[in-house]
This record gives sequence, C-alpha cells and structure tokens, in this order.
Amino acid sequence: MKMLDRSNHAPGGDAQDANRYRWIAMAVILIGTFMVILDTSIVNVALPQIGSDFHSVSAVDWIVTSYLLAVGVSIMATGWLADHFGKKRVFVVSLAVFTIGSLLCAVSPTLPLLVVARVIQGLGGGALMPLGMAMIYELFEPQDRGMALGIWGVAAMAAPAVGPVLGGFLVTSVDWRVLFVINVPIGMVGVPAAAILLRDLGERDTRPLDLTGFVTSSVGLVLLLLALSEAPTWGWGSATFLVSVAVGIALLGYWIVRSLHISAPLMELRMFAIPAFTLTMVIVWLVTISQFARLVFIPLEFETLRGSSALSVGLMLTPAALGVAMTMPIGGRLADRIGARVPVTIGLAITAFSFWPLGHLHVDTPPELVSAWLFIGGFGVGLAMMPNTVIAMNSVHGRYVAQASAVRSLNRQIAAALGTAILASILSSRIGEIGSHAGKPTPHAVAGYNDLFLIAMYFSIAALVCALWLPGKAAARALQEERAREGPVAGLYAEFE
Repeated sequence: MKMLDRSNHAPGGDAQDANRYRWIAMAVILIGTFMVILDTSIVNVALPQIGSDFHSVSAVDWIVTSYLLAVGVSIMATGWLADHFGKKRVFVVSLAVFTIGSLLCAVSPTLPLLVVARVIQGLGGGALMPLGMAMIYELFEPQDRGMALGIWGVAAMAAPAVGPVLGGFLVTSVDWRVLFVINVPIGMVGVPAAAILLRDLGERDTRPLDLTGFVTSSVGLVLLLLALSEAPTWGWGSATFLVSVAVGIALLGYWIVRSLHISAPLMELRMFAIPAFTLTMVIVWLVTISQFARLVFIPLEFETLRGSSALSVGLMLTPAALGVAMTMPIGGRLADRIGARVPVTIGLAITAFSFWPLGHLHVDTPPELVSAWLFIGGFGVGLAMMPNTVIAMNSVHGRYVAQASAVRSLNRQIAAALGTAILASILSSRIGEIGSHAGKPTPHAVAGYNDLFLIAMYFSIAALVCALWLPGKAAARALQEERAREGPVAGLYAEFE
C-alpha cells in the first residue's frame, strides 16, 4: 500500500483552492452518477415499445437482465481497479465505456445487438456509482462526509425523479432510441471534464490481481443473478434454476473461503469482521428488498393491472424521489453530528408506516393518494440510507474505501435481484399469471399486490430493529476521529501546496 505520487502536480495554492476543488470535483462526478441512475430509471418504461419494434416481446427482458449481469461483473473488479490504477483513471474510462455503450444502444438494428450494447453499458456503468461515492467520501473531512454524501445523494435522486416522467414522455412522443441518445452528449462533456478537472487522491494498492477470485466470483455472481432474474419464468423448482443457483453459490462460496485465506484477495472480505460495517450491510439488504417492492410493483400494478400510461405512472412515482432528495442531506448531516442510530431508526419507522396504506389499496384508490404515501416513504428512506452509508464507510480503514463502496453496491445488486424474484413469485402464487389480469383491477388481483407491500413493511421493520444497534453519537465521533488520524484529506491539501 502506498500513497499516490503527486510529483506531477505543480505547487502553489492554498486550502481555499482545495475547498473550491472539492465542489468542482463533486459536480464532475455527479455527471457520471446522473447518467447511470437516469439510464436505470428511464429504460424500463420503454420495454413494451422496444419489444414491439423488434417483434420479440418475450425476449425483451434481456435488455434489463444483460445490463444487470454486466453491472455485477463490473462491480466485482471495481475495488481492485480503483486501488491499482487510481479512481480518476477508472472513473474516466468507465464513463467513456458507458457513453459508447449508450450510442451503440441507440443505433442497434436488432435485439441481440441491443443486448450486447447493454452489456457494454453495464460494464462501464457498474463502476461509476461505487467510484463516485468513494471519491466524494475522500474529498471531505470525516466530520463533513455525511453532509457531502447527502448533497451528492440529492443530485443523484434527480435522475429517478426525472427518469420515469422523461422516459414516458419520450417513448410516447418520440422514440425509445432517444432514451439512449440523451446519454451521449452528457458523456461527451463528462469524459473530458473528468480527465481534465479530477485529481487522483487517496491511497493506491499494488497488490496483484486475484484472477482466480475474479473469474470464480464473476461467474458465480452471473449465474446467481441470472437464476434470480429468470426464476419467475424458469420456475423455482426447475432443473435450470436449481443447477444455476447451486453452481453460483458454490463458486461464490469458494471465492469467499479463498479470499479469507490469501494475502491479496480481489475484495477484502475481512471488512465483515467489523460489526458496524456488517450491520449496515444487513440494513442495506432489508431496505433494498422493501424498496424494490415499490419501484417494481407499483408501476407493474398501475400499468399492467389498471391500464395507466407510462407517463402517468412516472408522474405518480416522482414524489417518492423528491421525498428521498429532501431528506438525504438532512440524514447525512445528522450522521455527522449525532451518529446513525437516531436518523436511521426514525427514517425506517416512517418508511414502514408508509407501506401500511399501500398494503390496503382498493380497486378505485386514486393515484394521487398513492403518490402521497410514496412521498412519505421516500422521505423516510432519504433520512435513513445516507447515515447508514456514512457509518459503513467510516467503519473501515481509508485504504478500503473503494472496496467498501463496491461491496455496498454489490450487496444492493444481489438484494434487488433476490427480492424482486421472490416478490414476483409470491405475486404469481397469489393471482396466477400476471399478464392475464391486464386491464382488470379486480379486488383479488389488487389484494395480491397489497400482500407484497405488507411484506415490504415487515422488511422495513426488520431493518428498523437492526438500526437500534447502529453507532450513536459517541461511537460515531470515535469513528470520525479514527478516520481523521489516517489523514486521507491531507493528500488533498498537498495538491495545492
């Protein structure tokens, strides 16, 4: 492990220049973050139209699945790449790859080529979120990191607030290809801006690439995510599903055991020996599963079951994103001042409360009322998730920042796939074939969706119980002081001295 060599930077400047650079760097990093989140939230509303254009409605799910798998593989390598080559270089390359992938998606003449282009997008996009979070984290002093990540989160939440509405409008008024075209000019600005304005800060690690670990973990993760994504189609008891899960778990299990017994693993899994870090990851799992009940099945219920348009559903979901954006900086600042326990507990209590009325919807429940409850739920999530993230990052040594951020993203990816698959299967068991109820919001069908939102409430309550053991004010302050003694921010000032 070594500090980054900064001999190629000209001396001069002062702490004021360093503070100015922080905000310039945050703006540049947000370009990549915004692109990835916007793409994730904007594409789903276009799937029916894409399937219709390519005359392959049944295979259109691969547009989402291929991206999901590529993101998982990318995240596996993100920690090592960032430590070895520097976060700036990997960020710039990833942003360029994502932009190229977006262009290829826009011009793809066939569905298979579109799927390949989505893989390229995913390989670039998968690294941008964990890298962006790690870079923002390193730019600020330990006592200001919650505030900084909260502000980053507000801007990041602009994408899911805009995405469904913009996607619904563009698909309805123009063409689905425009959804990918809009990434290209953003990337054309973002790539040179990142290359010119960002600096490589933090620590470097010269450990060799654990190629065996990368192959086994990537293949295992792909098999597991693929099986979970296709479980409703394949069937939970099918041979294909069972073999894929068994092999995937075996490979991931081998990778975990091997990583704990070698000196230079692909990802430092010994971080899970830190109680606070492990607890935050459990909360990420529980909250992610509950949130994907809202993100996936509210649109599914209103578009498929109730016959609402993509644009109207996008407008209905927007208040939830606004609620998250409103409280993210508040939650981050509270984490800096009083620790994570209080804001996370309060936020999750609000979130759990918001799922209760969603679990008791009726055939004639107005969308405006659903939007109101989604806003309240988003308000609680924003208050809870940023303090949980701050404590997770503060609980590990500075040299593990990139890996800790990648682990968080990876956990969320797996939890989303697992939660969506389980909830979809529960829904199928309640109401039968989902598509057979299209345009027929019967009490029985609505009750099936209600069950999912009640399950999400129970997951939120479980996360709330876990949050009671998060660090309070004294423990959080001790973690801040421990991180401050490592002096990662001193490297920032060294750039301007």
